Amino acid sequence: MWNPDLPATEDFRSQWQVVPDNEEFDNGFKAQWELFLRHVVEDAPYSWDLWAGARGVQLAELGLQSAREGRRIEIPEL
Repeated sequence: MWNPDLPATEDFRSQWQVVPDNEEFDNGFKAQWELFLRHVVEDAPYSWDLWAGARGVQLAELGLQSAREGRRIEIPEL
């Protein structure tokens, strides 16, 4: 059992695993913009609506409040 009052005896670096760096990721903003354009042009499904944006703003604001106050904050339904 981990005791925060005692120094760690495990060699954490020896437990690390090499992760291959062989996948290239596209710019996230560009990828989401392309999804939006596909939605507009092809009438494809689009997951992020006004409510998703509002929830994102709410989460960001509550995250800042949580950090400022040093406590967990419950996220109410919109």
